[in-house]
Amino acid sequence: MNHPVMGFEHLHRHTDYSLLDGYAKVEEYAAYSRQVNQQYLCISDHGMMGVIPRQMKACDKYNLNPIFACELYCNPYQTVKSEWDYVKKQFLEANETHKIRKSYHLLAIAYNNEGYKNLVRLTSWAWTEGLYYKPRVNHDIIMQYKEGIIFTSCCYISEIGQAFYRVGEEEAIPMVEKYIEMFGDNFRLEIMLLDFHKQKPYNAFIIKCHQKYNVPLILTQDCHYCKKEDSHYQRLMLMINQKSTIKEVEAKVKAGQADELFELQDQNLWMKSEDELNEKWESDYKEIIDYEFFKQAKANTVEICKMVDVQLDRSMKLPRIEDANAKLKDAVICGFNHRNLPKTKEYQMRLSEEYDLICRKGFSSYFLIQKLMTDEARRISPILLGWGDGSEAVGPGRGSAVGSLVCYCLGITDVDPIKHGLLFSRFLSPARGGRMVKLRFKQSPQIDTMSQGQSGRYI
Repeated sequence: MNHPVMGFEHLHRHTDYSLLDGYAKVEEYAAYSRQVNQQYLCISDHGMMGVIPRQMKACDKYNLNPIFACELYCNPYQTVKSEWDYVKKQFLEANETHKIRKSYHLLAIAYNNEGYKNLVRLTSWAWTEGLYYKPRVNHDIIMQYKEGIIFTSCCYISEIGQAFYRVGEEEAIPMVEKYIEMFGDNFRLEIMLLDFHKQKPYNAFIIKCHQKYNVPLILTQDCHYCKKEDSHYQRLMLMINQKSTIKEVEAKVKAGQADELFELQDQNLWMKSEDELNEKWESDYKEIIDYEFFKQAKANTVEICKMVDVQLDRSMKLPRIEDANAKLKDAVICGFNHRNLPKTKEYQMRLSEEYDLICRKGFSSYFLIQKLMTDEARRISPILLGWGDGSEAVGPGRGSAVGSLVCYCLGITDVDPIKHGLLFSRFLSPARGGRMVKLRFKQSPQIDTMSQGQSGRYI
């Protein structure tokens, strides 16, 4: 069959940030996207969004539009960390531990700024409150932060897919209806052209739901590596993930106990071009997926990309402390006297030069925040450990920051850079390290340790 180019964009794609699961680097996807006429770069790693800085950089380099997504881990019984022991106990007593151990997959794609913020909130909650083997969310937290996000039925390890696996349509249809109720117009049904032996009946069920409920279809590839030849290496990663050998996995497959290991059974998870997807449909799926549905599912991926409008503020994001320059100056003078440093011209000039540059670069709040962190570490360490004076929690310092006399005065480091001949310019200089900012005063204030702040604590 001659397939016209309808347009297709990948919306389900994993990088090496999907730990021991995704093999490709985001830069590989970006470079290959240009070769196969992709205009967008969507990354949907498992449970995290850590790839975004590299994703943005890769999009800039290859002139692609970024789409921010995440394949969330979801368990409807997951609760906040403080209540989880009680929940586990209840399920243990009922002999239903399988219900709390299961982590279902849910693809979430941000289509506006609020959606991006909510996706960050969801993944953050998953790590701080919902971590149980994997960083997980529940239905309640999803409903709280669902605005601006498109959700899909996802892969076979989704709640819908596993309901279909356990019982069949009888259990899976109510789950589809629940998702439609939860997400409304922001819900999509996802089909894949994989080699996993249960994908075809699952696709047939998804298409039946599309016909019944008129929920739009999307076609995804569930990419875990960029090129076809990388399949072997990704499978080796999954062996480590599953703590299994190839023989053990093959034995599970033969015994019918490996339905959740569909990625190990499928060597078809590379980033396909639209032509390759057409060929796959022609050879394996035209009896399962009607051609019109296939075309529509491809076109709907482009429609989603076109509706995405996420504008990220790429400037430095640090809490801004009010009157930071003045507070930094007071803290530095206080620490200078606490350290009993010599009030020589060498120390005076060095301190003034560092302080002047820090203010001009707009880093005063940053240094004060670092001071708060090291102060708190010293305070709480003896309480947590039951021994020590707190110095073991911070140490003398590391990296080029030990070249800063300001850091030494603030107690961030414990090394006198002048005594040891260390240069501040290795840490910060006019030519590197942040942006210059306009100050309210015409000249940067100098630090006069001879007349100010003769007493006080720096820790």
